[in-house]
Amino acid sequence: MRTSRATAVIAGLLLLAALGAPGAMGQEKPRMGGVLTWFDYGDPGRLDVHAESPLVVQQATAGVYSGLLHYDPEEPTKVIGDLAERWSMSADGKTYTFHLRKGVKWHDGQPFSSADVKATFDRVLHPDFKSPKCGASLKPMVASVEAVDPNTVTFQLKFPAAPFLPSVASAWCRIAAKHILAKYGDLNAPEAQIGTGPFKFKKYERGSVIEWERNPNYFIPGLPYLDGVKQFILVGGPTQLAAAKASKIMLWDAWPPMRKTQADELRRARDDVEIFQTSINTLFLIYLNSTKPPFNNADLRRAVNLGVDRQDLVAKALEGAGVPCAILDPKLVGDFALPLDEVNKLPGCRQPKDADVAEARRLVEKHHPGGLDIEVATRSVGNYVDRAQLVLAQLRRIGIRGTLKTHESAAGFAAFGKGDFLLIATQDRAMDVNEPSGVFHIAYTTEAGSNWGRWSDPKVDELAERALKESNRDKRKALYWELQRHILGRGDHASIAVGWVEGWFFKDKRLRNYTPGVTVYDNNTFMKVWLAQ
Repeated sequence: MRTSRATAVIAGLLLLAALGAPGAMGQEKPRMGGVLTWFDYGDPGRLDVHAESPLVVQQATAGVYSGLLHYDPEEPTKVIGDLAERWSMSADGKTYTFHLRKGVKWHDGQPFSSADVKATFDRVLHPDFKSPKCGASLKPMVASVEAVDPNTVTFQLKFPAAPFLPSVASAWCRIAAKHILAKYGDLNAPEAQIGTGPFKFKKYERGSVIEWERNPNYFIPGLPYLDGVKQFILVGGPTQLAAAKASKIMLWDAWPPMRKTQADELRRARDDVEIFQTSINTLFLIYLNSTKPPFNNADLRRAVNLGVDRQDLVAKALEGAGVPCAILDPKLVGDFALPLDEVNKLPGCRQPKDADVAEARRLVEKHHPGGLDIEVATRSVGNYVDRAQLVLAQLRRIGIRGTLKTHESAAGFAAFGKGDFLLIATQDRAMDVNEPSGVFHIAYTTEAGSNWGRWSDPKVDELAERALKESNRDKRKALYWELQRHILGRGDHASIAVGWVEGWFFKDKRLRNYTPGVTVYDNNTFMKVWLAQ
């Protein structure tokens, strides 16, 4: 199966919109005006889209910036030009030349040029700059970026790489202004949110709201249709659901998804929304810190890998809406994913769990007679605390007694990035691109952007690099199968794949020209969205 689940959802949503709207969408004329209301699951704190990885950072700034490329808002599986009008590839596949739009202005009125593109990618590709999304994806592939003239940029690759264009189109690879980087040094402050996108950054009130306003000088004439976008900062599932039921928000398309019981409750409360189920290209992980006792011991990491019951966690924490155990989800990347029949026969994933739990208990007892006590971390967002309690109960079965420490969202990300934890009980990581390479450069290679457990395996790095370089599809698939078998078979990795997250979402029936992105980060600039009366 090569078609992603998101593609099917897009088709379904278009049908729903056509059937549910006062007239077929094609017969309606886009309407100017109105403010779309949305929500973020927590405070972003810092706003630097190049240096951060929380979804709320990307959401907070999505409509403010443009990319060199992006995913087509109307065909979200298709990469199209954004600031680049067109591009070409050399015969050897190692040089890409991008021709830029002319006459584009930054929100402060300064002209956009190739110097801004070069400054952006020089920044994210610098060896000393920690860029957990854009940089982690592009550093393995890109050798250099050059501004040929004010309207032309070239990228020199280390080798021909199939994921290059999807990676450049990532919502994390937005173009920043060279003069703004020079003035502020980073993009963390609200004042530094100067982009070329369809909306200007209006305000950020911590704990309350983020607002954008229409950019009247956007480089695509007539867009955007909306006057603005308002993102309420809503922490916790009950608060988010209450806002949805009260019609405070028009769209729930990002993390955390609603569970089925929440979707059913919303359906009873409102008849003016379209509710749909989909995957959000996001992996539920448990992290072990491989640099600190006790998990610097491979036996203890192996014990947790064996003892965690992924199927039970997906059934209880996600109400069954997910794909347990898989490092790659066949619903999203097709046959690049190791067949689930094989995955579910491997130690740690096989059912029943009795033999794996017994072996996990033996490994813990071998090094810690009588068991051991540890601190277990999680962020206080979504249903993470409830998930963490389920994980703690499973750990107790193998002799690991955990005490839960909760973090505010941004503080948790800061602690995890510094390695200030022993075990993270639950953390979802969304893919940057709908491409099999993504998960390995997020969670498994040595330099992966969210390899918070600091686990390193030269064979994983080698296979991941070989798969990036391989142009033959069948050979590339074979490399990814070997990579998944190696990680799952070794069984002492520090990023434990619990399951791919699915869930329920909704959109207000007044929303027009909206389709969900292939990843949770895409198609949220709202450049072509409008509101019917």
